[in-house]
Amino acid sequence: MRGKLWVALLCCSLLCYPIHALEFEMQDKTKCIYEEVNANVLVVADYKAFNKDRVEQLVEIVNVKVEGPHSGVLYEKKDVSEGQFAFTAKIGGEYKACFSVRDMSIAQATKLRVDWKTGVAATDWSAVAKKEHLDQLSVELRKLEDSIREVYTDMLMLQQREQEMRDISEITNTRVAFYSLGSLLVCIASGVWQLWYLRKFFQRKKLL
Repeated sequence: MRGKLWVALLCCSLLCYPIHALEFEMQDKTKCIYEEVNANVLVVADYKAFNKDRVEQLVEIVNVKVEGPHSGVLYEKKDVSEGQFAFTAKIGGEYKACFSVRDMSIAQATKLRVDWKTGVAATDWSAVAKKEHLDQLSVELRKLEDSIREVYTDMLMLQQREQEMRDISEITNTRVAFYSLGSLLVCIASGVWQLWYLRKFFQRKKLL
């Protein structure tokens, strides 16, 4: 029974923990990655820049800047090859990390590896276990609980966005309906005016 519980916890952990390991070539002097993060969520990311043809050769002239939804700078380093940034999102929104080099020749030879972790995956669970005197099973249960809470928060956020999109759609449909009605009234008024004008014209010409 205990073995089955461990398997279930492991499967849930693999499914729930949001870890994004990215590896890509720069190809341009500036390359940015974007991540949607909820409010009060911990973000930890490790990055490394290296020569795409020789993985062991690091590129030490990369500039890194991390910005929040309102362009506030959360982290900035210059002329580095690897490092880590961490922050807790004060507000929900789109956060971006930009990597830049001085010239195009360096960019075309540089490859980046970014390990972006949020929420449960970004938490130092060994420190939590040591601080709260938790055994391994309790730690896994805590991870699962926090993961479920994150999924629930994401679902609420998606529902909120769905409601916002529905409201926008309803407003747009209402405006289109009023525009169509206005266009119809203008066409009717224009037709009536044309008939009246033609009638007066023919009467003046004594054709009617």
